[in-house]
Amino acid sequence: MVLKDLHPELPIMHVKALPVTERKTLGFYECPIFITTMRGPTYVTTAWMQMESEESDPKKWILAGVALLMSAE
Repeated sequence: MVLKDLHPELPIMHVKALPVTERKTLGFYECPIFITTMRGPTYVTTAWMQMESEESDPKKWILAGVALLMSAE
């Protein structure tokens, strides 16, 4: 049995800024970004991460507690 990696590194990705009026919300997950694993005071911002398809339910990721961490631990 192989243990799951709880803190995999995010690959380099292309980031693009859009005006709020042009932002799509369907098929995206509002992923919180933290500096460390400690939630709360280490919150930085929110990243809109595109899911597999527009039909994907973001509640799946919310219930799993998915977040981006800026520190490598």
